[in-house]
Amino acid sequence: MNSKSAGPDTSRWQSIDCGSERSWEDRLLTWRSDYDYSQTGWNKLVGTNTTRDEFNTLRAFPNGSKDDCYNVPIDADMVRYIIRVGFYYGNYDGLSKPPTFDLFINNKKWTTINTSLNEGEPFYEEIIYPNKGSEFFKICLVQIQDGGIPFINSIETVGIFHTLFNRIWSKGYTTYANVSGLPTIYAATSSNYPPESVMADAIESNASDPITLTIDLPQFTPQSAFIVLYIPQLVYTNKPNQTRSLKIEIDGKDQGTADTIGYNENTVVTKYPVTVSGPTINITLSRVNESSLPPMIAAMEVFTKLDMNVSAAAPEYFSFACSLILLFMLLSVA
Repeated sequence: MNSKSAGPDTSRWQSIDCGSERSWEDRLLTWRSDYDYSQTGWNKLVGTNTTRDEFNTLRAFPNGSKDDCYNVPIDADMVRYIIRVGFYYGNYDGLSKPPTFDLFINNKKWTTINTSLNEGEPFYEEIIYPNKGSEFFKICLVQIQDGGIPFINSIETVGIFHTLFNRIWSKGYTTYANVSGLPTIYAATSSNYPPESVMADAIESNASDPITLTIDLPQFTPQSAFIVLYIPQLVYTNKPNQTRSLKIEIDGKDQGTADTIGYNENTVVTKYPVTVSGPTINITLSRVNESSLPPMIAAMEVFTKLDMNVSAAAPEYFSFACSLILLFMLLSVA
């Protein structure tokens, strides 16, 4: 068993290793076996292991029971939670047929899980969920026609005041030039406190070319988005009197401009509410005429709001519902 390294207090974080027959610790978290949380399904080992131990086991639900659920206890006094669920097929059944199934939370459909996406690698679904005095979340996996057998690898719940530390940043692939070794002061002085490792690298376009980033959305219908951009200003010693001013567009609609604050400082731009429609949106950063430097960006966060009152109805065996969740993506673009 590994000892935990110094870091944030994680005693109120809840991490469930689905399909595991034991509880264990990594350097930060205590992962619990899921025996106390679900009474149906089969424990399985994946066919191809990953470096993340919690993805190497799973619980599969082949019988299509109304009880294919997890009852996850929470603090009734906590107003909001991050809920993160992990999926990795890993050809655990030897069939090479990653399934598709529905995920429900508290009487409402959360999303459809297609485990053939992400090139077969592990992935997460995450929401920020408001708690209205409940003492548990009920998370259920529901078979769909010809979709295969649902499964799940991990469940994590974290009270919203812990989100400074519990944010997963994924690194995106782009064709733009990488800029490495940015000052770590960017993270320390930035709103929302992005990690140093996220702010240490950025991408920059060439000359007058714009940067265009494509984001997948969790639903196709019009939705309200909350978008945060982290734009660094790097000193080029051979370019005195530098300025970096950007025009921001979302799906071709003007969202104003952003000017970097000063040398070796980070500008955080927040856009909300922005009405967008799926399945994807394009965020474009282009240089304004008076700017001497091309667009640069280190990271972004994208949240979308889903009205649970108009989502698909759930089977009758679910318990209760809240009115609003936020689905979000965090991207380190370098």
